[in-house]
Amino acid sequence: MEHATCFLGQTQYDWLAGKLPTPVAKTKAVAPNNQLLNGVLFVLKTGCRWQDIPASICAHGYVSCWRRLNFWREKGGLKLVWQQVLVLLDKQGELDLSLGNLDGSLVQAPKFQGTGFSKKHQRTGTNISLLTEKHGLPLANMTAKGNRHDMLSAEATVAKLRVGAKRRIQGLNADKGYDSAAFRRHLRARGIGTNIPERQYKHRRKRGRKPHMDKAQFKFRAFAERTNAWLKYFRKLRYRWERKKAMFQAHVDMACLLICLRRWRYEMGS
Repeated sequence: MEHATCFLGQTQYDWLAGKLPTPVAKTKAVAPNNQLLNGVLFVLKTGCRWQDIPASICAHGYVSCWRRLNFWREKGGLKLVWQQVLVLLDKQGELDLSLGNLDGSLVQAPKFQGTGFSKKHQRTGTNISLLTEKHGLPLANMTAKGNRHDMLSAEATVAKLRVGAKRRIQGLNADKGYDSAAFRRHLRARGIGTNIPERQYKHRRKRGRKPHMDKAQFKFRAFAERTNAWLKYFRKLRYRWERKKAMFQAHVDMACLLICLRRWRYEMGS
């Protein structure tokens, strides 16, 4: 059945609606995913309030759309489908795990759950820590309070990588904010090379071998900045109005899923 799709093509829309979990009916009929997904995508893309979803986008009430997104979050459906898309992209040769890029981004917000004041940006908000592959496709993400340093989320973000049986990248690009001996040792223990520039301190210890730094390889870190811009394309992530941290995380996961899904070339039988 044809539906007015938002951001996705009809084939991608039907595939995603079929892969996401559906609640089991208990007392009354349950609306299928393909009738509610478009309302969720509309809110994510436009940043509007849930009650402002037009009837032309979703014939059901806005509460049904919110509850379905919350159901996908509770069942882990968003992350599971995202991992399935990453596996399909890897089979098509679209993923390059020889190098990864790690970067953080602040989303301004009122004083909601999971927010903090960032002295660097002089704003209150939520940090998004993002790991991408060499050319910018998102592999893992994590949200934290805005007053937490990016380093505190770095190890957990890298550990979340799941592409089938693959659990790590071969090398990692990151900016000077991630220059930490403990972080380098952690990555080295996992067999991940580091390409992180050193911060210049007046009284920095100069003994020992300097960390590896390849300037030509470091240029690929710009793809992580581009991916952050892709996330901010979804206006729901440009300024956080979701009071619950878990629901904001669900929006971030959905955005990463959509970015990867649009890159995937659909094949019959997939």
